[in-house]
Amino acid sequence: MAKAKQKKRPNADLIQAVRNHRNQILKVYNRATDERPLVLLDFQRKKIHARPYEEYKAKLREDSQVLLNEEYVKAVAKNKMLVLVWDDATRRLVTTRLRRS
Repeated sequence: MAKAKQKKRPNADLIQAVRNHRNQILKVYNRATDERPLVLLDFQRKKIHARPYEEYKAKLREDSQVLLNEEYVKAVAKNKMLVLVWDDATRRLVTTRLRRS
């Protein structure tokens, strides 16, 4: 049963981590609001960082920049922040949006 659920929502654990760390994510984001940040959550290390969007985007390949920009624009349009969750053990990266208040 658990494997069937994992197949339906393979990133549910990463999304749940964002929900579980919501208050810490908001604190980190609010400290860097002027930099138009996105938030990075390291799932394994349970560390949260805010990075200026433009600076982070500049480090990516062109195709990844396009995808990141689409997600970031959607988040900003809905008054949300973009959160990237990285799980080094499984090599998964998930983006999600979180209300800024």
